[in-house]
Amino acid sequence: MSLKPTQAETPPKGLRPAWLFDSLTESTISASRRICRICQMHEGEMVRPCDCAGTMGDVHEECLTKWVTMSNKKNCEICKSEYSKSGAQFKPFKEWSKPKPDMKNVFHIFLIIILSILITYVCIIMEERYFHERIIAGEMLTRPDDTGRIFLIIVLALAILNNLYTLAMRIVLYLKKQRRIRFINKHSQ
Repeated sequence: MSLKPTQAETPPKGLRPAWLFDSLTESTISASRRICRICQMHEGEMVRPCDCAGTMGDVHEECLTKWVTMSNKKNCEICKSEYSKSGAQFKPFKEWSKPKPDMKNVFHIFLIIILSILITYVCIIMEERYFHERIIAGEMLTRPDDTGRIFLIIVLALAILNNLYTLAMRIVLYLKKQRRIRFINKHSQ
């Protein structure tokens, strides 16, 4: 019988080397431990948030949270079922990421301040020219420039609202990034 250098002779059934027994017992021990299918580690608490069976269903909650946020997928790629979630909770304040202010935020705040000053200025001019008495009380005749001032206040107010809305959306997006999705076992074990 000729053997290639990489082949080993198979021992008869009754005779097995000691190194083979050690690895068999180690593999049976490790088979009883749960291993995360993402990080391949067995330490930590695991959940089974999908319909995957066997070791494919075991995953650390932190690993799955990172995976879901990176992939933007709500379903398991293996069994195609949706992950079971108990909702999202805010991370502890110490774990929050620092906000990254950029020039857009500064620009929006600057615009809000300037537009607010302009609206205040237009309102002061309207008060000096007895706008309230002419338009609302009807005691005096209206002027053609009154409609221009009303239009100017409306445009400036809409610009302020637009900038406030943009800043609010940025704040909401930042707060969403500070939440942690909580996954639960899909089927009770």
